[in-house]
Amino acid sequence: MKSQLGLRSLLLLLVGGPLFVLLVIEMLVTFGIGLHVTNQVFDRWLLDSAYSLAQEVRREDGRLVFYADEAAIEVFEWDELDEVYYRVSTLNGQVLAGKSEAWVNPDFSELKQGPVFTNVKMGGEWVRSVTVLANPDSPRDSALVSVAETLHKRIPLSRTLMFEVVLSKAAMIVVALLVVAFALSRGIRPLLRLSQELASRSPRDLTPVSAPSAPKEVRTVIENTNRLLERLDNAFNAREQFIGNISHQLKTPLAGIKLQAQLALREDNIAAAHQALERICQTTDAMTHLNIQLLKLARAEAASGRGLRNEPVALDNVVREAAESLRELARDRRVQVHQSVSGESLDTFKVSGEYFLLRELVWNLMENAILYVPEGGNVWVELTRDEGKVRLAVKDDGQGIPREHWPQIFERFFRSKITGEGCGLGLAIVKEIAFAHGATVELQQAPDTTGACFVCTFPLINKPA
Repeated sequence: MKSQLGLRSLLLLLVGGPLFVLLVIEMLVTFGIGLHVTNQVFDRWLLDSAYSLAQEVRREDGRLVFYADEAAIEVFEWDELDEVYYRVSTLNGQVLAGKSEAWVNPDFSELKQGPVFTNVKMGGEWVRSVTVLANPDSPRDSALVSVAETLHKRIPLSRTLMFEVVLSKAAMIVVALLVVAFALSRGIRPLLRLSQELASRSPRDLTPVSAPSAPKEVRTVIENTNRLLERLDNAFNAREQFIGNISHQLKTPLAGIKLQAQLALREDNIAAAHQALERICQTTDAMTHLNIQLLKLARAEAASGRGLRNEPVALDNVVREAAESLRELARDRRVQVHQSVSGESLDTFKVSGEYFLLRELVWNLMENAILYVPEGGNVWVELTRDEGKVRLAVKDDGQGIPREHWPQIFERFFRSKITGEGCGLGLAIVKEIAFAHGATVELQQAPDTTGACFVCTFPLINKPA
């Protein structure tokens, strides 16, 4: 199994990693600046030495002469660690002083612009050299002055500088990471406390989590956790109430079946026994219907919990299929079903969801309307699209539902006096399916009929161009 980083380790990696990279870059930049400054110091000494020698070049008796005291030259050439070389020559190459071999060959026009620094090899080792022009204002009296020095002092100084920079920056990196780690530990402490509190809780403990002192972000997590616990508590309470309702709903028909069976057993008259058996069959049919509705409700609740297997569904096709499957029921009750679908585009009524659940929603609404409208009545099923939403309306011209029953109409097992012999789960199933699809369903007062009008509003899967 692939190991996962803890929050502290992950934050330390996300914060400390870039910080470490920045400090390393800053260390390299600091070292580069320090090395540049060090080289400038040594180069300045070379330049001052070259200018000092250039001042000793003069013209005497028509020729250039280099005047310099031997003791001064000895002091100039003496160095405890490095070898120092110099060369003074005319522009045509005549050596006036110093080494006879030239180690550089600078351009006269370049020298007129300023001193020329170069790195060259002399005697198998690298040296730093500078060349200047003596008497640059008088080409007739000009001379080339070159001074070179080995790098014996520069290299140890560079190493010392690098060591000090690396040591100081490494200490800074360690201290910075320790500070970041400490800050992260303090920052995630409320999360750890929340984790420990939730881990130590009993599975039945759904009381809110306390948050006496927590940062804003952690408090948001705690508040959302408390909302989730509240929803779970409500769901458990609803499930317990649902189970109680099921028990109550099944107890009455089971008692009726037992009573009718006992009556049938005591009857000697075949006709009376036959009537008792018919009532048992009717009660069994009612229990079968209740069981089917309970399974549908459980399936709708499961869709709300697990999430939908989303697919594009044309709601107009669902309406036509539901109307076709209910044609026999409508004909038996002499009910006219009128379908009204306004829209020409194939995508006009496409919504996202599960086809069979949406078919169950439409089928329940239409079946209720056909069953509870008086015989010979009318049922209208209308599909319209408005402002990115699909509106499904199912209405009839029956008696309607009393206003005082509207708040409870979608509750489980609620039956209005005019709703017949149903089990009271059809509209609860409709509500659960609509909720799972992000839709709304409500009972409205239709302006053009006296019967019930149920309106379900879905978000479109996409808008037609």
